[in-house]
Amino acid sequence: MEKVVICIILLGIISGVTEGAGVLPGGPLNAAVGEKVTFTTTLTPPEKPFISVSWNFGDRNIITSSSGNFTSAEYEDRITYFPSTGSLELRDLTLNDSGVYRVSIIPYGGPEQPGTIRLDVYEKISGASLHPSTNISLMEGNSFTLTCEASGSIVTRNWRKDGSALILTDNNTLHDNNRVLMFNTVTRKDSGEYFCNIRNPISSDGAKYNMMVNYGPEKVQITGPSQIHLKETFKLTCSAESTPAATYTWMFNGSEILKDSAEFIKEAELSDSGSYTCQATNDITGRTSLSVEHGLTVTDSKEAAGLSAGAIAGIVIACLIVCCAGAAGGFYMYKRK
Repeated sequence: MEKVVICIILLGIISGVTEGAGVLPGGPLNAAVGEKVTFTTTLTPPEKPFISVSWNFGDRNIITSSSGNFTSAEYEDRITYFPSTGSLELRDLTLNDSGVYRVSIIPYGGPEQPGTIRLDVYEKISGASLHPSTNISLMEGNSFTLTCEASGSIVTRNWRKDGSALILTDNNTLHDNNRVLMFNTVTRKDSGEYFCNIRNPISSDGAKYNMMVNYGPEKVQITGPSQIHLKETFKLTCSAESTPAATYTWMFNGSEILKDSAEFIKEAELSDSGSYTCQATNDITGRTSLSVEHGLTVTDSKEAAGLSAGAIAGIVIACLIVCCAGAAGGFYMYKRK
């Protein structure tokens, strides 16, 4: 039975280190450097003053109050003691004030009432930034890293891409407590806005970086008519998969006819019949790619509208011959009969 009681007491002490115990509320308490915090007990003011109250930080005494108050020299200008409840205010906090605080209160005519709570002091996270491993244009297939930095007490770093939680793949990994995002080889799908959010219990800050992965041109193609009437206006359009957007050069039957335009527009002439190709160039990747040939035939509108006059005359003559032959044959058979 005694062992069970001892275990319960030990569990209570261990729990109190992190969450508060006894006459102090649950914790830990979180505060910022330079600010103040109040360790408020759960006691109501008694009819008679406490016999003694002692506050300690680790193995150091902060203040002991009995017939009088004894304050440690290092806390003389930093604390305010509230004798009615035994509570304590601590000002001008520093990172060194983080730790476990204990109070021992002996009320008049009653047993000791202890309390334990933890205080965590953090620095105003600020100056968050994302640093790329290179400032030159990023090409598909390159390796790349982003480093998330800030001033202050950093507890967590969380990454997002295009507004959603970053999904890690075989191609990207996080290192150094999420401080560094590493890409083995970047692809066009990695392009987008990256956001690193840095937090501690009292503050947060974040930074953005827009990553553009350059690639292409690829899959160059021409769209437009393959047959057009004489004097009609036709348009051919060249397109390619490329970042940044490609520039285009047009060729007709192997000769250059237009530069720096994705469209070729012209009123059709018979001499425009032939083979058109488009060359796409990415000035950042330095790559060039040709489209497949696009054939165009220009037809005379009169010929396209119907048969020529000669063809019509031939058909009429043929019809007359057939009719005459039929009439002659009929007359012959009539006479014979």
